[in-house]
Amino acid sequence: MSLTDPKTAAAERDRKLLGSPRALTATILWGLAGFAAAAIVGFGIGGFFDQVRIVSINSVFSTWDGGIPVAVRSTALPVGIIGSIITMGAYSAWNHRYTGRRTYYAFLGPASIVLLGLATGVLLSLPMWATPDAVGVAVDPVFHEDEAWGVGAWIMYAGIWWLPGIFIALGLTSIIGRLRAQRFRRRNTDLAAELLASGRLVDAEVTSSPLLSAEAMTASRAAVSLTFAFDDGQGSRRWVTCLALLPPREVPAEGETRPLVFDPRTPANAKRIFVSPTGDLEPSAFVAVRAA
Repeated sequence: MSLTDPKTAAAERDRKLLGSPRALTATILWGLAGFAAAAIVGFGIGGFFDQVRIVSINSVFSTWDGGIPVAVRSTALPVGIIGSIITMGAYSAWNHRYTGRRTYYAFLGPASIVLLGLATGVLLSLPMWATPDAVGVAVDPVFHEDEAWGVGAWIMYAGIWWLPGIFIALGLTSIIGRLRAQRFRRRNTDLAAELLASGRLVDAEVTSSPLLSAEAMTASRAAVSLTFAFDDGQGSRRWVTCLALLPPREVPAEGETRPLVFDPRTPANAKRIFVSPTGDLEPSAFVAVRAA
């Protein structure tokens, strides 16, 4: 029988890992492993697309064999998918241990890593794609009734450019979006810190909180909309709402309270109101709100 509260012991371990070289190293290594696993998935996707592509542009009487063996592409997908799930789960856990926060990631998020890995895998598969019998014509080696390619065949032929291009574009979009979100988060954190020092901190009541389904309760995090009510110190009761990404078991229930900070000089200005859905008092735990 343990003489230590498991939650206390886990919190102490997490405290020691906060910003530590061990957590940083584990985060980087699992991130690289996740990238490699996603690249394997991308390679498998490229192999299957190659098969569909060659079927679309070659004659029915010609060869329909893809350049990547069936066994390779059939193995790459399940192995890569399982590997991605495992590695990205570990990456998320160690990333959160390094940052000490479970609501955001340092460096890249899992989506960006997976998308860049998929793009890399597809690019690596391109040299192995089957070469069509002829460009623009489905050559019939039996009856010699060649047919010019239609629009669909040309689209599939151009897949050598647009398939990796889609994943590259999605990956870059994810990174750009993340950089913008980080800039927005830093600005909000700075403003929340300012208000914690010079504003007014109150306990806001949760007046609206969603009931999560059994499926949602099994997820690592859930996106929820919460509504809070607080007294502004000037005789008025105000309601605000926010979006939060929280572990399902940490979503506050109606009737609970959470810290809320606002500028008492302008209590109606929602841009100067922040709430902490987790209950933490660190500036980074506070999120922006809007009028309910």
